[in-house]
Amino acid sequence: RDPKILIGVILLPVIIFPVMGSAIRISQESVQRTLASASFAIYTDDDGIVTEALIDYLYQNNTVVPIDSTSLEDALRLFQDTDSNSMIYIPEGYNENITMGKRGTVKIFANLRKLNMAETQSTDILSSLINTYNYYFSIVKIRDLIQNSGSSAVPEAVRSPIGIEYASILKGNVLEIPPSAIFSLVMSQSIMLPIMVMMMVMFAIQMAATSIALEKEQKTLETFMTLPVSRMTILTGKLSGSIIIAIAGSIAYLIGFGSYMSSAFSFIPETASMNLNDVNIGLTPLGLLLVGIVIFVTLISALSMALSVAVFADNVRSAQSFTSALITPILIPAVIFMFSDLEMLPTTVQWVLLIIPYTHSIIATKAAFLGDYFLVIRSILFISIWTVVMLYTAAKVFSTERIITARFSWGRLGEIFRRRKSND
Repeated sequence: RDPKILIGVILLPVIIFPVMGSAIRISQESVQRTLASASFAIYTDDDGIVTEALIDYLYQNNTVVPIDSTSLEDALRLFQDTDSNSMIYIPEGYNENITMGKRGTVKIFANLRKLNMAETQSTDILSSLINTYNYYFSIVKIRDLIQNSGSSAVPEAVRSPIGIEYASILKGNVLEIPPSAIFSLVMSQSIMLPIMVMMMVMFAIQMAATSIALEKEQKTLETFMTLPVSRMTILTGKLSGSIIIAIAGSIAYLIGFGSYMSSAFSFIPETASMNLNDVNIGLTPLGLLLVGIVIFVTLISALSMALSVAVFADNVRSAQSFTSALITPILIPAVIFMFSDLEMLPTTVQWVLLIIPYTHSIIATKAAFLGDYFLVIRSILFISIWTVVMLYTAAKVFSTERIITARFSWGRLGEIFRRRKSND
């Protein structure tokens, strides 16, 4: 009935996230266009064949601004008057050092006028050009040394004598895939499950608490209690309505967040594609069923807890402050398990997290993705026990007149503590 719920929970995520993603994409594309058309300056105090070879290489397919000066100080002043964001300086002795088999050094200056990304990344482009030239120049030098020595060695092998190949063992299968590729794939898809569960539960708690607080504030809850309808029916209706809104809000959030991710990071080049079936992981029909049970049981327990607590709120603002305290134990495990596993944490932290019922919801969704159904079923049993406790609590609250007369606030809690302190 409240249009603010529709706007804040469903419409805003669908609108705000794509707008944010588009804004980031536009800014990144503008930086890339600036870098693609950007120029850099060159100043040298040296001459010789090796120096000329480097300068000729830098001139290929690049917009170069030559700096003609008698000293580095004057060259830097002239460089600041150009439109270039970076300048490469080839000092005296570069040609001689390289010719004698020593290390030659160049210096890159960045002109930071506005401290934006294009200015800072301009030096990265120059560094990339130098590194590419450095590799092929070293190969040529090594090839000449090999020919002079009469050896049959390969220049690339001499420069990098050790090569690395990666393989991963997953579920007993040896896969010729780097572990980082598998990890990136799993994280990109399995991380959405904890986010989905967390957002669903948070939306559900907020909707349930706000709903009953509005009814208490507007005195409509008393009218409901006088109707010839079972209070358990009212409780069931509130749970069902909050679940529907929470699911709709979560779907809207995921749609908006997915649009944000695809827009904001569209400028990143795609890596080699790899299917989850190739690595024998992912959600099977049984896994989807178990995840659905986990989400349903988790929502019921969270809603029951929210309704039981929101009954004691005087108004919507108080109910929202109460729900923030309920959301914290849901948010902390979700954030931790996005970046770590339970076994990686200290023992004390493990036990603290395991005491929180909603930790098992996050564990279950990740376990279902990896096919560990025993862990999923164990988590479902634990969450179900907690759900029964919460339903019993909510039923007890709704079966008495306390649902109408109960009042509580953080201010009253402070008064209680101050009163006890003064009595002591």
